[in-house]
Amino acid sequence: MKEEKTSGRERIRWQKGGRSKKSEFLISGERSIKITSVLIKLAMVLCVIALFLMPQSAKRYEEFSLYGDNVTVPLLITFYSCAAVGFVILFVLDRLVLNMQNKKVFIPENIKLLRILSYCCFIISVITLVFARYRILAFIVTFAAAFFGLILRVIKHCFEEAMRLREENDFTI
Repeated sequence: MKEEKTSGRERIRWQKGGRSKKSEFLISGERSIKITSVLIKLAMVLCVIALFLMPQSAKRYEEFSLYGDNVTVPLLITFYSCAAVGFVILFVLDRLVLNMQNKKVFIPENIKLLRILSYCCFIISVITLVFARYRILAFIVTFAAAFFGLILRVIKHCFEEAMRLREENDFTI
């Protein structure tokens, strides 16, 4: 009877249940995607709750504000405008994560979704720029939203290039 020689790594891998580092990484990646999906759905619920709490919050903000002007109406208009765009962002993110769960990463739909996300960020930056007339600190949100919009544009271009390379590789023998 011939005895098979196994290395120390293979014995350890067998003792751990036979998983390689690659399969462990994939499992943790799948778990991460599921966690992300749950967090997106939680954010949707929290945004719905915020829609109902915002009028009272705006009144309280005005009570504690150091400025004497009335910003309740502009604040509510800004919040609800950004919330509408925020829901679009959450639904698009949910769709993007669903595609990734289904192992559809470098596809035209994801490029379209990334483009929509970047446009939404730019829209929020314009909305908060208008509100910055009332509160100068709104410029922070304006800058952050525009910055995220730019980052998403770069990621979208990377996805386009990856998709082009994949298609080119598919046609190569």
